[in-house]
Amino acid sequence: MKTGSRGTDVLTAQYLLAARGYTVTPDSAYGKKTAAAVRKFQTRAGLKADGVVGPKTWSKLTALTVGRGDKGHAVKAVQVQLTLKADGVFGNKTHAAVAAFQKKKNLKVDGVVGPKTFNALITGSTAAKPKPKPVGRGYSLQFSKNWKYPTYSKLSLVRDGKVLKSWRAGSGLGSKDECASAKGWLPSGAYKVQAHFTNRDGDAIDGYAIQLPDKACRPKAGTKQQRVTRTDLFIHSEMTRNGGQGKDNPNRDDADRWEGANDYRSLGCIKLTPTDIKDLFKRLDQARWPKNLTLHVS
Repeated sequence: MKTGSRGTDVLTAQYLLAARGYTVTPDSAYGKKTAAAVRKFQTRAGLKADGVVGPKTWSKLTALTVGRGDKGHAVKAVQVQLTLKADGVFGNKTHAAVAAFQKKKNLKVDGVVGPKTFNALITGSTAAKPKPKPVGRGYSLQFSKNWKYPTYSKLSLVRDGKVLKSWRAGSGLGSKDECASAKGWLPSGAYKVQAHFTNRDGDAIDGYAIQLPDKACRPKAGTKQQRVTRTDLFIHSEMTRNGGQGKDNPNRDDADRWEGANDYRSLGCIKLTPTDIKDLFKRLDQARWPKNLTLHVS
C-alpha cells in the first residue's frame, strides 16, 4: 500500500501505527500523514523509509499480541479485519470471532491474536504472500492508468482473467483530477458497457465508439471540491462517422483525423488510435459483444 490506497487494510495499518504512538487519523485513506507515519516507523524498525507498506513493513507492524481484556488501537485493527464494531475492547465477541477464524485457517485456536493470526487476517493465509485476486469469468475490459505518463496508459481486453491484447490509450486533457468535468481522467471504478457504435454521429465523438454510463466522482479528502457526476463518457478515437479519416487541414487540430500522439488526450474519455479501436471491435465482434461487458478502471 502507498499514497492513494484505500480500504480495510489501510485502516488496519493506521490503527497499528496509532497503537505504536504515531500520529495518524484512521480514515481508510492512505494520505500524506499516513505515509509520513510509515516512514518514521520504518526508520525506527531499521527498514527502508519509503512510506510504502509492503511485506517487510507489515511483519514489523504486526509483531505484537492482543487478547481478551486488552483495549486500544491494536484491538481495533483486529476488529476491522473481522468486520466487527471497532470499539477497541477485546471482549467475548471479539474473542469468539478470533477463535472461529483461527479454526477456519487451521491455526492454534486460543482466541489470541499474535503475528501468525495477524498475518492470516491480512493476507488470507498463514504464509506471508499476497491474497490472490479472484479470476473473473468471461470477457471484460481493463483500463490501467499510467500516473507518470498519462498518454501511455493501457486498455486491455481480458477473458477469464487472462489478457488477450492490450493497446496504448489516453484519458483526459492532461489533468489527473477525476472530478474535473470534460477534461479530467476517467474516474476509477467499474462501468457496464451501455452501447457500441461503428457509425456514431456526435458533436465530438464520431465513428467507432463504446458508450459508458455516467459516473459519480468523489473528491479527495481535504479538498474543497464538491461531489460531481461525470457524463458523456466513451471509449473512442478520432475519425469520421463512417470510421474513416477526415481531410488534413494544415496547422489545425482536426477532430475527425488522427494526427499523432497528442490525440490520445480527450475530454475525459478513453482514446485509442483508429487502428487499435477497430482491432478491439473486431475481437468483441468475434465474442458477440457479451451482454454484461464491464470496464474496470484502476
